[in-house]
Amino acid sequence: MKWIGFGLALLFSASAWAIPSGIAARAWVVIDQASGQELASHQADLPLAPASLTQLMTAYVLLGDIRKNKLSLGETLTVPEAATQVDGARIFLKAGDQVSVDTLLQAMLVQSAGDATLTLVTATDGSEAAFVERMNREARRLGMTRTRFRNASGLTGPGHESSARDLALLGRALARDFPERQAFFMQKELDFRGVTYYNGNRLLWRDSTVNGLKVGRTTQAGYCMAASAQRGDQQRIAVVLGGRSDAQRTQDALRLLNYGFENFDSVLLYRAQQPVKVANLYRGARAAVSMGFLQDFHLLVPKGAAARVKAEIITRQPLLAPVRREQRMGTLRLTLDGKPLGDYPLVALHDVAVAGIFGRGWDTIRLFFGQ
Repeated sequence: MKWIGFGLALLFSASAWAIPSGIAARAWVVIDQASGQELASHQADLPLAPASLTQLMTAYVLLGDIRKNKLSLGETLTVPEAATQVDGARIFLKAGDQVSVDTLLQAMLVQSAGDATLTLVTATDGSEAAFVERMNREARRLGMTRTRFRNASGLTGPGHESSARDLALLGRALARDFPERQAFFMQKELDFRGVTYYNGNRLLWRDSTVNGLKVGRTTQAGYCMAASAQRGDQQRIAVVLGGRSDAQRTQDALRLLNYGFENFDSVLLYRAQQPVKVANLYRGARAAVSMGFLQDFHLLVPKGAAARVKAEIITRQPLLAPVRREQRMGTLRLTLDGKPLGDYPLVALHDVAVAGIFGRGWDTIRLFFGQ
């Protein structure tokens, strides 16, 4: 799938569209949710302090625990003494308080509450350090190569860093892996013990298509935001790091989202397991093999250009059994107006065993005579 970036670079090199202008954040990126393709970026791999965007990974790990029934939203947790002494944003929990997991998650994602965060992570892993180890394992699994977490809340510390691209990957993973939990990331406010806490993501009020994700700020990190929006069947994610003000990060993120929607379409070309081609197979227990993609295949193209995409399927002949599922069998070559979009591997969608002795013998004769 990485080839798509090369194809897009060729295709858009003569494009009339300039990359977004006026973005003042130190580092930024905008991606397509469906394909994961980057649409524009600046210093997207620069390791920076992520502030409480860190809590997106904390949430990712905790939502995984909930899915595995290691934790439940209705479960009540006891607030430890250490949680009452954290720095940064809080909801002013007291040691011994009994608070539901649901409320604690809301507090973390709406208010960036460090006391709620520490209560959650110590309840699941016994210590913040043990939980952070899991955060880093998940970061590596998701391909977040510039990320090293040192705490679960996002407080400034030596070596605690991430990048705009890594955080966009994380935002995409949250939407992909936990779509049923999206409400947590678009919640505007939280009422807790007579106090109303408001989400710092101002885009939730300014643009009805925005459905997340989170904001953060520390003195070292500056103003940071990961924002996602859904318009029709299209979804984009923008990340800005190192902004100078709340207003600036909000405007930067909105400009990036608008750029992504106004200039590109993400098109579902093939469903997962859908045969792109059924090819003749020799010496197999079956006479043909189906090839395609194991995951939904989305293609990113300039706005309105999807109908002009042309496809060519390339296979090496003859195809011989045995065949293993996921074995590469051919290539899907895509072009737009005669310009390359990229080559994509087609894999076998099923196993095919070797035929019996008579079947192999007959196919050997067919191959000899070129049939």
